[in-house]
Formats: sequence, structure tokens, C-alpha cells
Amino acid sequence: MKKTIIIVVIALLGLTQQAKAQLYIGGSLTAHASFNNNRSIAVSVAPDIGYGIGNWNVGTMFNAYAYNSEDEPGTSLRLSVTPYAEYYFFSAGPVSLFAEAGIGFLFTNDLVDEAPKGQLFVNPYLAPGIEISLTDHFSVMCHLGRLEWNSEINDISLTMSGESLALGLYYSF
Repeated sequence: MKKTIIIVVIALLGLTQQAKAQLYIGGSLTAHASFNNNRSIAVSVAPDIGYGIGNWNVGTMFNAYAYNSEDEPGTSLRLSVTPYAEYYFFSAGPVSLFAEAGIGFLFTNDLVDEAPKGQLFVNPYLAPGIEISLTDHFSVMCHLGRLEWNSEINDISLTMSGESLALGLYYSF
């Protein structure tokens, strides 16, 4: 078993060097507070790891989301794992445009919207984005919206507002 793992790792390293592929890590940190009728605070931490080759990136994002509201006592915790693929269709200097498709697996342990504890939801999505390369290794990615089917509420939604804007910092090896 150990020999097989070593052979696979060496083969992947060889392919990486031959095809100019890149491993990258990054993610985003977001916070949102609302002080209207219902005071609420939401915090999200989303690390991301992936592998890029040519015009394609394939990766997985992990997201931990905590939500606390005055109307509903207690804190809601949601964890998600989202494998995705990105295709870069335009590049001009340090700016690149891409389309991302993925499927999120959301695990909840809350009672928000009367959802029972410990449920699993599946959310496939499409999202446009822009990447700005700051250096050879660092870049900033921005997702500009999202078309998503939300199995939690059985709804298709298209969000293109300031609240759906997601920024992340990435490091490519």
C-alpha cells in the first residue's frame, strides 16, 4: 500500500512539472451583521485547496458558518464541503475571467427555518468570477454572484447583489 501511494505521488509530481500544473491554497473570511428588526451576526470561514492545469482548476472548499439571531435563541452551525471545477475563458494581463460549477454538501445542526438537527442538503451551482494576479504566487479571486438550487428550501435562486460578493486570497505553489 505504501509503495502504491509513493508511486502515485511521484507520478503526480511528474505530471505537474510536465504540464505546468499548480497546487493552490487559499480561502475567504466573511462577517455580516444586521441591526434592523432582527439583530443577527453571521461569520464564515472558508479554506480552499485545489489543483490547476491549463485553463482548468479543480478543487474543494470547506466552509464553517456560524449564525446567531435575537429572534432564535442559540447559535446555528453549518458545515459544508464543496467540490468544484473552474474554467478560465478570458485572460488579459493579470486579470482573468472564469466560470465555476460545483456541488455543495451542507451539514446542519440547527433549528433555523424549522430544519431538524443533523440534516444534509445538496446545492449544485454555477458562478462567474474574476481573478487578479498580484504576483507570481498570490492572487485575489472574486465571485460575482451565483445561480443555485437550494435543496434545503427546494428553490432555484440567482443572486447578483453586494451580499453575494465573495473575495478570497490564494497562494499558488
